[in-house]
Amino acid sequence: MKHRFRSLTLAGMTAAVALVAAFAMEARGQESGVRSQEGGFRVQGSGKTLDSPPTPDHRLPTPSSGQQLVAEAARRVAGEVAISAELRYRIDAFGHELVGTGSYLQYGAGPEKLLRLDLRMQVGDKPATVQEIRGEESYWVRRDVPPTPPSLGRVDIQKLRKSMTQPTMPSAGDVLPQGDWIMLGGLARLVTALEQNFAFTAPRAEELRFNAADGKSIVRLPIWIVAGEWKPERLATLAERELGKAARLPEQLPDRVELVLGRTEDVLPLFPYRITYWRTPPTAAKGGKNAEPLAPRELLTLDLFNVSRKRIDLREFQYQPGDQDVKDLTPYYVQRYSDETKLR
Repeated sequence: MKHRFRSLTLAGMTAAVALVAAFAMEARGQESGVRSQEGGFRVQGSGKTLDSPPTPDHRLPTPSSGQQLVAEAARRVAGEVAISAELRYRIDAFGHELVGTGSYLQYGAGPEKLLRLDLRMQVGDKPATVQEIRGEESYWVRRDVPPTPPSLGRVDIQKLRKSMTQPTMPSAGDVLPQGDWIMLGGLARLVTALEQNFAFTAPRAEELRFNAADGKSIVRLPIWIVAGEWKPERLATLAERELGKAARLPEQLPDRVELVLGRTEDVLPLFPYRITYWRTPPTAAKGGKNAEPLAPRELLTLDLFNVSRKRIDLREFQYQPGDQDVKDLTPYYVQRYSDETKLR
């Protein structure tokens, strides 16, 4: 089975923006009104910064394993009726850094979620945007990424759903936030794919520390940090190799993922505020087996912040194409996902 990852190249800026259609995230409850004076919040002991909301110390119990923790995080995200979040992302595209911002909306009490993703970045001196909306009947995707002309596509959700007859687990190609994750179920789909494709180690308890709004007191937010590597059978599928044989991933694909999850019952429990994809470089050729390993490369980091359950106007999930040319993408997706993936 051919994997569906896309290479990130400067010439393929459209693919880079579509790939980044997602989020890994950091929280700061909108209703709290708390901001860091330094523009971020520090994870004690890690030296990294995240945005996060202040909360009382209502900590979640210690999970039995990292695998259980990530599976529960996916379940909780899927169970939220409404999620509103801003996002930012950073991509290492063969040594060139691409950065952008955006927003994510999720609404619906059951598995049929209404979803919306808006992304923004700069391509040279010009703005680039990607918008994806999954409504009740249609999935819309509009891309305006120079120098490619703007494009608008539509998928008939009902027709696509009828073509999917066999419920299956997310494939190895679903672990990166690609353009299809909004259509297939949003953030819950992404986290589920990570849990089913990666073997996660025991989580470690950390906390975010940041200045309160008064600039004097320190607020702490408990978090879990959990990391995973490819399950051997999933890596073999991805690399199209037999289990047990060496599987060489393309340079721009991750071999490790790290999640930052909320560790409190307040705000959104176990919400994935940050997802970071890492790639470990091979040992330097000149030094052979005894060479010092190179530092892992951060391929893609997705951050969510200003996360809340605030009320969402349902008009956000409606799209009016007006006089734009609309490409019917339904036949393509029907062929792609028939008998392979159940639309969630």
